[in-house]
Amino acid sequence: MKKALLFLLTATVCLTALHAQDADSLKFKPVTLGALLQANFAGEDMYIAESGLSAYPGFGIETGLFIDYHLTRRLLVEVQAVLCLQNGSYVSTDKDLGFLFWHRRPISYLADMRLWGLDIPLFLTYTFPIGTGQFRAGAGVFTHITFDAWCPGDPNFITPYNRVVSYSDVTGKPRYALSDSHAGPAVQFGYKFDCGLMVNLSGKFSVIDIINYESKLSYARPYKISLGLGWQF
Repeated sequence: MKKALLFLLTATVCLTALHAQDADSLKFKPVTLGALLQANFAGEDMYIAESGLSAYPGFGIETGLFIDYHLTRRLLVEVQAVLCLQNGSYVSTDKDLGFLFWHRRPISYLADMRLWGLDIPLFLTYTFPIGTGQFRAGAGVFTHITFDAWCPGDPNFITPYNRVVSYSDVTGKPRYALSDSHAGPAVQFGYKFDCGLMVNLSGKFSVIDIINYESKLSYARPYKISLGLGWQF
């Protein structure tokens, strides 16, 4: 009788634990989808020595979708597809201005710049439970594809995003041309509330020069900071 009671007690404990584990597993979705709506602050670490051209960053907007694939309950891979509209301005300068994150309208202002394209970042993300939600920290890589770029109010202004800026007098070949895509490292931090609402902050920096210029003193490497909301379905 004692053995039977011990068996029943053990079985009851095991079944209760399995039921609790199964009920908890119902809350865990290996694959989840979501949507993003963000503001961006985009610019270029750029200097074109021949024409004395550099760039100031500007504000834009972006929207897209993301997929989270959970490797474990806390570790996941996130892939995004984000359509982005970016703004900035070009200035005339005799030196490399480096990274700029805030400025007043410069006297040497030349023209506004606007582009739209697609960002495809991939993050390896770890989640930490904080309060009723989760803090998310991710790092990875991204690639960007530019669909079109132009200067509002001055369609004839020549920028690094023109496919061909000038031709060599000797060979007749393009001296430099636009690279439609660039890529580099990316990081993302955020917080997901229990209801599915998310707040995200991300940064992207291209390690690829978007112009293939004959002078080694000239380059253009885009960067961007994005801040906004997401919703996980």
